[in-house]
Amino acid sequence: MGSCVSVNDGGGGEEAAVSGSVNEEPRVTGVHQFTIRQYSTIKGKGVGKSVLSRNFTVAGRSWFIRFYPDGYNGTTADHVAFFLQSLHRPRFGSAYNVEFSFTLLNPNIVADADAGGAVVHNVRCEHPCRFDNHHSSWGIRKYITREQLEGAALGAIHDDSLTVRCTVHVIQRRRSRRAGPRPAARVGIQVPPSCHAKNAMHFLLSGDAPFDLEIHVGDTTFRAHRLVLAGQSPYFRTLLYGGGSEASSPRITIHERSPEAFGAVLHYIYHDSLPKEATKRQGRNAAAMARELFEAADMYAMERLKLICANTLSRFVNDDTASSIMELGRVHSCDALTKTCQNYMIRRRISTITPLAC
Repeated sequence: MGSCVSVNDGGGGEEAAVSGSVNEEPRVTGVHQFTIRQYSTIKGKGVGKSVLSRNFTVAGRSWFIRFYPDGYNGTTADHVAFFLQSLHRPRFGSAYNVEFSFTLLNPNIVADADAGGAVVHNVRCEHPCRFDNHHSSWGIRKYITREQLEGAALGAIHDDSLTVRCTVHVIQRRRSRRAGPRPAARVGIQVPPSCHAKNAMHFLLSGDAPFDLEIHVGDTTFRAHRLVLAGQSPYFRTLLYGGGSEASSPRITIHERSPEAFGAVLHYIYHDSLPKEATKRQGRNAAAMARELFEAADMYAMERLKLICANTLSRFVNDDTASSIMELGRVHSCDALTKTCQNYMIRRRISTITPLAC
């Protein structure tokens, strides 16, 4: 494709003992030099076909350059085009403004030690371009006509190669500062958070309060307190204190769940959190466990646990699973999970939108 050179445009000279202020927006600047070899070979790829540079970093974000040797589209086919593209789209609600320019160099004419060649053509964007979740690519469709580029008068092509320098200015958001000193904070006595529920559960788990219920799940037997299960789940309240036979029995059998999933639910009931092995993001059975826990939480009418499991499930949303997980959220009346899958599919559709010109 072509060799690429990255240049750190951060300065580095000694600072003079002079102070002052300038009213301008803070920005981070980076320079990337892209050499495109075998120009005669890549020319003729077709309108809308591009050649890519290697990735480079400016302001902590990854970028790359697109070069369209046969034009960006049919209406600009007599011009070559250069585009700057962000490797990753910003998160929803996040955006940044960028100024950039593309400079053609003649490497055989050295203007100074660091320039990499004499400038033969330069075009910059007319205004800062906003990179956000909808627009990850901006550029200059009519950079220069192909006739001018290949002409001997310009001198941009040497040894069937051309070199372009892209200068990127990422404009930083200015942080607001208080005009004066902060008022002194009121001195008070710090009260610790409530430990009422923690103390109760610590007592129940200590063994001083005997278990009064056995729960059989497959080949596994769990022991618990009827009152605790009923207090945390409307399902168990009805089962253990309703009019059925379970209300007077010291043991019950759960058929719908695996021992691993029910053990995780019981851990949540006593600790207000899931065990670590039930919240793994990776692993062979991680997605299946997250799904079973989500279904169990819905069955036992434990809304907070249901949302915790929905959040875990959202980490497994991808092109292959988005539809099935969205249907799972719909069946179990979880609008948050359904909306997460819908947003993912919308973002995937947005990613196919054609880049815009600055």
